[in-house]
Amino acid sequence: MPRAKKAYRQLPSRTAVGFELTPPSELELVPDGRAVKISETRDGRPVGELEIDVFAAALIIDRDGILSDKASTESGGMPTTPVTLPGASGYLAEAVGPAPLPYLFVFAMAPDDLGVDSGLLVTVRSAKPEWPAADALLQSLRILTRNGPANDVGLSLPLVGKD
Repeated sequence: MPRAKKAYRQLPSRTAVGFELTPPSELELVPDGRAVKISETRDGRPVGELEIDVFAAALIIDRDGILSDKASTESGGMPTTPVTLPGASGYLAEAVGPAPLPYLFVFAMAPDDLGVDSGLLVTVRSAKPEWPAADALLQSLRILTRNGPANDVGLSLPLVGKD
């Protein structure tokens, strides 16, 4: 098993969520403001990329509609499926598009803390339906609020490439 890097942490603000995750050592992690992009290449070819972005939204009003719309919009209009996480909830949309990373999985989620007007958008693109590194990253993901972690365990979603 690859040696894990130190956890990457994007701290929450008064009104926005943050997140923490631990990427395996062979993955490249690039922070960009309130977002982070993690990618894997093998033999010079892309294997996959995972991007996490904090988005602002009035989640107190029509929480489910906003999260579903966000996942659908970011996946090119695909239908969404509700997902429930410990301490959070959201929607998943999936699509298959052009190479080199045709498999697309979009998660829009927010913590159960309704005092936070933001959520996380997690976008996974992969060369194959299965990308074990994405599963490991999603399992390590913690949504942070000003009151602490919203979820104490990793995501138990229908992860990349699993039915």
